[in-house]
Amino acid sequence: MVTPLKPKQRRALTMDSWGFAPAIANIKTPTLAELTAITGLNITCHLFRDQEGINGATARVTLPARLCEADDYEVNGSTTYSMSDLVSAWEPQAAAGSDGKKAWETLQDQLLGFLWRRQDVTITTDLTAGQFVDVVPVQLGTKIPGKTATDAAGVYAFTQPVSIVSAPAFNVPILPTA
Repeated sequence: MVTPLKPKQRRALTMDSWGFAPAIANIKTPTLAELTAITGLNITCHLFRDQEGINGATARVTLPARLCEADDYEVNGSTTYSMSDLVSAWEPQAAAGSDGKKAWETLQDQLLGFLWRRQDVTITTDLTAGQFVDVVPVQLGTKIPGKTATDAAGVYAFTQPVSIVSAPAFNVPILPTA
């Protein structure tokens, strides 16, 4: 009998980082330079903790049965990827270029680019070659400024829809800058 494998249960609180990169040549082999480009942005501390992330649903299709078959069979169909809207903290009266306006200014309406997600590394650790990320090709929608609540718990935020425009690459290594 083969001994079963038992991975550690890794706590996820403050262990996910998100960022935006304007250009990645190959999403299966992102480089450190592409992920940390001057026009890119680490949005981890802009997003709220209840950010859901990436979802996927693969359709199952039942094949037509032939006269000689008593059973029906399924095959996998296409996969639809989706992502919840980004809800980002911001400071409406902050100076241009400041931390309070950086996400608002960088994540332009209708912008095409790539969201990246790094998991299982504390958010205070810089991205480094050899770590693994998910790379998601996206088009951002129109930002709508608002707030998270109308009572004392409310803070200023903006909501921005995200459309996944092609299949993501999951858990791919960051390559060193060439």
